Amino acid sequence: MAEDVDALLVLAADASGSISDDRERLQRAGYAAALRNPRFHAAIRTGRLGCIAVCYVEWSNSGHQMLARYGPAPRFTPIWTVISDAASAEALAAAIPATPRMTPGYTSISGAIDYSVRLIAAADLVAVRRVIDISGDGRNNDGRDVVLARDAAVAAGITINGLAMLDTDAELEIYYRAEVIGGPLAFAMAAARAEDFAEAVLRKLVTEVAGIALPRQG
Repeated sequence: MAEDVDALLVLAADASGSISDDRERLQRAGYAAALRNPRFHAAIRTGRLGCIAVCYVEWSNSGHQMLARYGPAPRFTPIWTVISDAASAEALAAAIPATPRMTPGYTSISGAIDYSVRLIAAADLVAVRRVIDISGDGRNNDGRDVVLARDAAVAAGITINGLAMLDTDAELEIYYRAEVIGGPLAFAMAAARAEDFAEAVLRKLVTEVAGIALPRQG
């Protein structure tokens, strides 16, 4: 079957109780800025088809996830945005900061992975590369074991990458490398401070889209 896009990419951002309103605004602004950045668009153009499909999800408890949606009417709420350039990225970039905040809860990375796997499985687009991009500031403390969710996603042919925010847990990147990321070319990055998040997101998205494998550490 011919591919429709070079990659399906789920951006899954932590919205649990440890994420303050200020941090959530920084996190959302970082993703929106990355989607608008010419470096991201240039990375997309390196693909064979020159386009990817992206959706943005915020998550907390194991059964609590919310998609950023947009459209001219409530019934027109696309889940996947096909992005090839600045113009096609704008709708999703604008929708992310405007999405109402969900009620904060526990930190279920496993729930976010399982939900993202279902989104990818239900997509009406075909891609060889399928990636879940998890960002967060804490360890899994709700839902099933995150390793089980990670392994099930990898078995389904999905890569999971991670962006660990280290403000409250200096060893969170180590945890992400051991228990969260997996699949072909999987990698983890870290943002030492909330102020570093926007640049870290951009680097991460460019790396994911370009399919560049980072050297393993440790």
